[in-house]
Amino acid sequence: MMKLRKMVMPLVFGALMLLLATPAALAYSGYYYVLPTALPMKECASPECATLLTAYQGEKVEILERTSTGWSRVRLVDRSGIGWVPSDLLTYSPGVRTAPPPPYYVRVSSVALRDAPSPDANPLTTLYFNDRVEMLGVGASGWAQVRDLRTNIVGYVDPRYLSSSPGTHPRSYRRRAPKAPKEEPAEPPKAM
Repeated sequence: MMKLRKMVMPLVFGALMLLLATPAALAYSGYYYVLPTALPMKECASPECATLLTAYQGEKVEILERTSTGWSRVRLVDRSGIGWVPSDLLTYSPGVRTAPPPPYYVRVSSVALRDAPSPDANPLTTLYFNDRVEMLGVGASGWAQVRDLRTNIVGYVDPRYLSSSPGTHPRSYRRRAPKAPKEEPAEPPKAM
């Protein structure tokens, strides 16, 4: 009986430690405040997830849970809404205000603001030359998530169409023609 206990206890303890060491989301509760001017609240813990609603600077939120990847599931305190936000965009102090990030400007005559980071995604609105947007981040897809400062619509745009300063005239981007395949060198005639 003692030998069996000595063999089983380390296995049970090891399994318990493994289970506790890798939680998908950590339970956590507390009140925090939103730092950025506008913070998209996502339906899951990823920048590629759909935006449910937007929280604004200074708004009070309750953290319901946190992931080990730096995301928090929050509930808006003064209005209804629950979603996921990056944890580092929240603060304990209600009085802490950050300077709004500098705007970016559209550098082409027009470009679609899309609902997902893909050229095939649905357009939400059209951005025009020198329209100002707030950069919310650039995802692994390479697309920028921005908020149109004119309409407050949050969506995605290819960052090559944005500039950190206003332009004097729109740039044009031509589609590149596909490269022609390289021709194989002709083999020399074989001697007979």
